[in-house]
Amino acid sequence: MFPGDNMAVIPENVMALLNDPEAVKVLATVSAEGMPHAIVVGSCMAPSPDLIVAGEVMMKTTSANLNATKKAAINVVKGTEAYLITAEDPGYLTEGEIVDKMNEQLAKLNLKAQGVWAFKPSGVWNESASPDSGTKLA
Repeated sequence: MFPGDNMAVIPENVMALLNDPEAVKVLATVSAEGMPHAIVVGSCMAPSPDLIVAGEVMMKTTSANLNATKKAAINVVKGTEAYLITAEDPGYLTEGEIVDKMNEQLAKLNLKAQGVWAFKPSGVWNESASPDSGTKLA
């Protein structure tokens, strides 16, 4: 599902923030023509240290960009704590445990994912308002 060897393991504190429903998660992509596009994704979470998922509810442009370029960046922020995770070669799931769990969460908001984008992280950076900003973590 995920070709390539550029996998990074998400540190525990970054995973905690990705799984915090109060944290803001922004998914950035770029079109085949080079046009950047960024959206807030409430359904973004990390079920394991080597996987980030985001439910496709209304992300037409984002999905088109992911299909075209196979690259994404996820920025997660809460207060002054922030991290950037890069990802390549996303997979797209339409059934299975991850999709079922995603739709259980989205049902609380009267939403349903058409599918779930699954990302293997390729890099993690500290982007917090601190002296460590810009430090590569993984």
